[in-house]
Amino acid sequence: MTSFTALTEQYTGVAPRPISFTSWADAVRRSVLSFDFDCDRPDRFTGRVRDRHLHGVSFVDMASGRHAAYRDHHTIRPADAGFYVLTLQLAGEIRIAQDGRAALLEPGLFALYDSGKPATLTVGDGYRSTCIRFPKTAITPRQDDPLAELTARPFACGPGLTDTVWSAVLSVNRNLESLGVHGPAAVRSLMALVGTMLRGELGHHVPAPSRHDDLLERILGHIDAHLADADLGPGPIAAAHFLSPRALHILFERTGTTVSRCIRERRVERCRLDLADPALTQVPAAAIGARWGFPGASHFGQVFKRETGLTPAEFRRRTLAGPVETGA
Repeated sequence: MTSFTALTEQYTGVAPRPISFTSWADAVRRSVLSFDFDCDRPDRFTGRVRDRHLHGVSFVDMASGRHAAYRDHHTIRPADAGFYVLTLQLAGEIRIAQDGRAALLEPGLFALYDSGKPATLTVGDGYRSTCIRFPKTAITPRQDDPLAELTARPFACGPGLTDTVWSAVLSVNRNLESLGVHGPAAVRSLMALVGTMLRGELGHHVPAPSRHDDLLERILGHIDAHLADADLGPGPIAAAHFLSPRALHILFERTGTTVSRCIRERRVERCRLDLADPALTQVPAAAIGARWGFPGASHFGQVFKRETGLTPAEFRRRTLAGPVETGA
């Protein structure tokens, strides 16, 4: 496909060094979702993972050998639910099964799967992909999830809208660290494009974002910009947008979450990034929590463990333990 060849010229490859199967599994669990894994020859397996996060969206580049990944009701944690993963196949093959459907992806095809439902991913040799993980609320605030029928269906990246959207995804991914203060706005615009593409793939009309959706988007941007403020909460947020606290809570009810939970999840995500940053190893975990608005070390530790299953110290130790390097 000529268009796809031109598109993938933007992709420069997965930068990190090869890692072992165990390290790969840990990296995927941290950057994408919790999975159980299976591999016929783990001693011969090598993989690469690069992940970055901005404005609630994870950009993940992967390359690996043959393996399988599973999610069932025992694997899916409450913190994992509420996301979509959209993946574009760059090389090799992957079979994604969910909702009674299965999508076989070859280079140039992409598919969507839901973090809150069981899924099986079967990966062949020479696998390479780029994907984004994003909250469902980045696409639609509706609780009835109108995109559910798109999961595990293959779509082609061809001339027109899909090429435009994936060009934008790869471009933002490539330039993420250089976007600076414009990063959150760029990611918000990118997700608007992704939403347009996915609604188009439905083949029927989905209501365009309403003024309530636009207001919610502005409020989410406000939350991201003020996460470091320990006093950030429903009252100040409502006042900043000329709303009553009740009106703010009603607005968030449509998304299936609350204002306070939204703030908490975004703060934990920022702390995860800082705790995983080798350049910040000398910064105490409590200081990182305070940097993102947690008022005390004890409170930060309790919230972080409830959301991730690990204490901040355990998460940092596992993340920075260092992958085992194997052959190229």
